[in-house]
Amino acid sequence: MTSERRGTRRPLGVAAAGALLTVLIPKCPLCLATYLSFLGAAATTVVWLRPLGVTLTLAGLALAAWRYLARRRVASVGRRRITR
Repeated sequence: MTSERRGTRRPLGVAAAGALLTVLIPKCPLCLATYLSFLGAAATTVVWLRPLGVTLTLAGLALAAWRYLARRRVASVGRRRITR
């Protein structure tokens, strides 16, 4: 049993690197722009970021709407069964 668990365990360095990366990645668009400008990337050199950001935003909104509507449909089906 210990040999099985030993194979699935990750080294401490991998976990620490993942935690550090999570802390350092900017969470908002303004922070991302600040990081990029600090690193010397001008807005003209990273023009591909705008369409990518718009695409990811629209995909997130579509997913949220889809989940909301699916949950609403399930709730309405459940109410019909209860009232009968």
